[in-house]
Amino acid sequence: MKSKVLFLPGRDKRELLERLPLLLGRLIDGGFSNDAFCGMKVHVGENGNTTFVPADFARVGVRFLKEAGARPFLFETNTLYYGQRGNTVDHLNLAAKHGFSLEKVGAPFLIADGMRGESSARIPVKGKHIREAQIASLVPNIPCIVGLSHFKGHMLSGFGATIKNFSMGCAARGGKLQIHSLSKPWIDVERCTSCGECQIRCPSDAIETKGEDFVIVSAKCTGCAGCIGVCTARAVRIKWNEASESASQKMAEYALAALSGKEAFYVNFLINITSECDCLGEEMEPIHEDVGILASRDPVAVDQACLDMVEEEIGSAHKEVDPEIQLAHGERIGLGKRDYELEEL
Repeated sequence: MKSKVLFLPGRDKRELLERLPLLLGRLIDGGFSNDAFCGMKVHVGENGNTTFVPADFARVGVRFLKEAGARPFLFETNTLYYGQRGNTVDHLNLAAKHGFSLEKVGAPFLIADGMRGESSARIPVKGKHIREAQIASLVPNIPCIVGLSHFKGHMLSGFGATIKNFSMGCAARGGKLQIHSLSKPWIDVERCTSCGECQIRCPSDAIETKGEDFVIVSAKCTGCAGCIGVCTARAVRIKWNEASESASQKMAEYALAALSGKEAFYVNFLINITSECDCLGEEMEPIHEDVGILASRDPVAVDQACLDMVEEEIGSAHKEVDPEIQLAHGERIGLGKRDYELEEL
């Protein structure tokens, strides 16, 4: 049986905002009982980025969820890389700057993985690459999730949308490292100030001194990536060396772990479609005109439908990457179906 994907076409953002409740009503089809907590997974965009999904859409979604009987909140995780979203304080400040505040959206914004991305839950998953996913500790406790995902290009996986939002976007820092890298972190002695904070915080005693230098003992390191979060000198480095194929498959496996046992609804925005991710802190020109909003209860189907609409542009932006890998692997492991039926609203 094909998965249903709802399609709200449109290029005018004001019209899309006005019609979003119609789409959500068809998608969710009923209210929530017992004032259910409902987490809205968003991406606030890196500092300098201007093409992330605007907070106005989250505001409309929050209002709809409240009227349906839910108790909504927004949530996100900190990044693996050093940047404005690498810790909770700076991340919250940036979220507010980009409009994702309680006052403007109508719901609180929570960081799901602790102050520096260190707070995780170990979730078993039967994948080709992953046996135990490091998911942000808040995520397993969220009974209902609505994903607001921006469809755009991505240098590692070809494109990013719902699967990426619930894999990299729900992974704690150690999980993001697991997706991106084949090796453990290492310390750049030229940058290191020898403060010793990483050694104090390391839960596996994997950081030792060698002469005057601090080194990470790979055999002891569990890959939690906590050292990255506490290093103010940015001396703990990462080799971004995972191949595109296996990283894309890991994304599907992480999404499966994050979404396990949840009632979930997925909304993809085919607007401001850029060649790179919203984690890139700069203005980017769209590679395709706005298409509208797609939604489904199937994360694979909604991503597949979006890709089918702009496949030529995504393929041209990242010719060296196969964007179908995450979809094929997601279907193989039971995340969803690629075969869908599109219903235009």
